[in-house]
Amino acid sequence: MHASSMTHPKSTAMSSFARFQRTFQRFRPPPLIPTAVRTIQILATLHLVSSTLAELRICSGFSMLPTLSQHGDCVLVSPLSYWSLLSGSHKKTKPQRGDVVVATSPMNPSQAVCKRVLGVEGDLIEIEPRRGGQRKWIDAGGHGFLVDIPDEEAAMDNVLVPQRHGEGQWVKVPKGHVWLVGDNLSNSTDSRKYGPVPIAMVKGKVLARVYPNPRWITNNAKEVQAEV
Repeated sequence: MHASSMTHPKSTAMSSFARFQRTFQRFRPPPLIPTAVRTIQILATLHLVSSTLAELRICSGFSMLPTLSQHGDCVLVSPLSYWSLLSGSHKKTKPQRGDVVVATSPMNPSQAVCKRVLGVEGDLIEIEPRRGGQRKWIDAGGHGFLVDIPDEEAAMDNVLVPQRHGEGQWVKVPKGHVWLVGDNLSNSTDSRKYGPVPIAMVKGKVLARVYPNPRWITNNAKEVQAEV
């Protein structure tokens, strides 16, 4: 008679459960809480990098031609350019003439503008009317406004630019402000429309165009002696 060994059904079930448990422990997903913590850490790191080191932005429109394309260039913007890392206090420095910057739009705070710094505090800026336009001085209790009037229909649609009485077509950039313009002066809504911009609204300096045709954005501004 051939004899065969017998296995108890209960022991077989326990052995199968043990193998399943070992397999589950090997391949089980990470716990929910540690995963959430790691996700928050990654997001916080990305926010820290974009707010203190550099971030990519799309700048589009005609106002910065030929420096930037109207079709939308991807640029590298860094607020770090205006922080002094050489001192322990991380003292914030100010934008310089000729810098290309990204700033909060004075006309629509939910949007950003890309312009070049033409003047800094204390500079006298000459405001030229648009071709064929006229200028009108409006007195307001010792201070006034100089406004471009292209034609009678558009006269009510102009934004007044603060101007000191007696200075004619010159505006002095007040303390803590900059004067922003587009490189394409004939097709740019800038400080000639909304006046000096507080430095606090400047979010960062454009360092480079990343795409298309990558290149550094340099500051080629040079001081010249004005004829008196």
